[in-house]
Amino acid sequence: MKDLYKLAIVGRSNVGKSLLFNRICKKKISIVHEREGVTRDRIYKRAYFDEKPFIAIDTAGLELSNISLEDEINIQTEIAIEEADVLVMVVDAKVGVTNLDHTVAKNLLKTKKRVVLAINKVDTDKLKDKIFEFQKLGLKNIIDVSAAQNLNIEELLTLSFKDFEFDENIDLDGENSIKIAIVGRTNVGKSTLLNSLLNEKRAVVSEQRSTTRDSIDSDIKIKDKIFTFIDTAGIRRKNKEKDVLEKFSHSQTLKSIERADICLLILDAEDFITFQDKKILKFIEQKSKGCIILVNKWDKIKDVRQEHFLKALNQKKSYFPTIIISAIKKLNLEKIFPLIDKIQKNKSTTIQTATLNKFIERCIQRYHPPMIDGKRLKIYYLTQIKNNPPFFLFFVNYPNRFTDTYKKYLINNFRKNFDFEGSPIVFGIKKKPQR
Repeated sequence: MKDLYKLAIVGRSNVGKSLLFNRICKKKISIVHEREGVTRDRIYKRAYFDEKPFIAIDTAGLELSNISLEDEINIQTEIAIEEADVLVMVVDAKVGVTNLDHTVAKNLLKTKKRVVLAINKVDTDKLKDKIFEFQKLGLKNIIDVSAAQNLNIEELLTLSFKDFEFDENIDLDGENSIKIAIVGRTNVGKSTLLNSLLNEKRAVVSEQRSTTRDSIDSDIKIKDKIFTFIDTAGIRRKNKEKDVLEKFSHSQTLKSIERADICLLILDAEDFITFQDKKILKFIEQKSKGCIILVNKWDKIKDVRQEHFLKALNQKKSYFPTIIISAIKKLNLEKIFPLIDKIQKNKSTTIQTATLNKFIERCIQRYHPPMIDGKRLKIYYLTQIKNNPPFFLFFVNYPNRFTDTYKKYLINNFRKNFDFEGSPIVFGIKKKPQR
């Protein structure tokens, strides 16, 4: 069984790589903006050519710069080039051939891999006349496209995968992987954690804030299980003059949480527990996601502050487990995967109806349901409708008398009697049908 073919989209900044990537994947995945250098990490997404799956890789724009961040970004693109089977070099028909285009083409030819030159932004017949000048780059496979108008995308893929043999038994296990979103405020160490877990330079790590703008998927295979990690842009406080890119990154983070089975919420030990941390946690709870709280940079604070932090966490009484870590020193990272497994198992728990109703009888005896306006809530029975997350449906006489206080009481008892550590519990209330 072999892995999927990989197609990497490369080129200098602002030639339309991310829009082309989105067209190939048929989804809005990468951030598209007129500003140069928006894509910073390499982004992976499964796409299809003639109903055959492959992995498309969007990369950061190649730059000639001595600035630290640009050096890091060039490294990310070089990694994508090295692991790809096909390289699509994107150029801008409106700008014409640049010195950097020559440099990129020269380096791609050295790889001895199939290189396809995609001349982008050919939106008019007049621009088609400029195609011939790109032949001086020395690339044999040339095609004009318009990512903006969605023109010649399938033809580009046909040229890219010409004579490639797709394996019928290709590895599609990733469809059933456990999806884990790494979330948290800006600069808490999300990308550092991802790199440490992957043991490779997967996401750009820099002292500049908001280095990660897109959500990035990375697979880790342990024995027969695949863990898909989603590294996201940080969530920061709203400003009056909100950057459009920051806004999109923020929405990408929320979408990543919605996509995930389990979230790893990273807190910065140096900052204690902030208002933003609580907001992210609340969103995770609202979306009924499993979660592990990771307190990062633990090695940077003193014993007294450590005690205060632990006390504050205990007072919160969250059902989400907590691990004290140092992402950069790899402290306690070995505890993450077993806990992910446990939470995923807890989320998939199924409890027999008879067991549930014996349990609820004991709860009712200890603490009677509320009485409102002289009428008491009566719980006839409950049953589990589904799992992942566990969903329990209560059949009652007066649904509006099922108060939040009583709901909280029952949820706490559920957690004491059944192992739902790290997993949400969802209640549904329904009026029992009259016979």
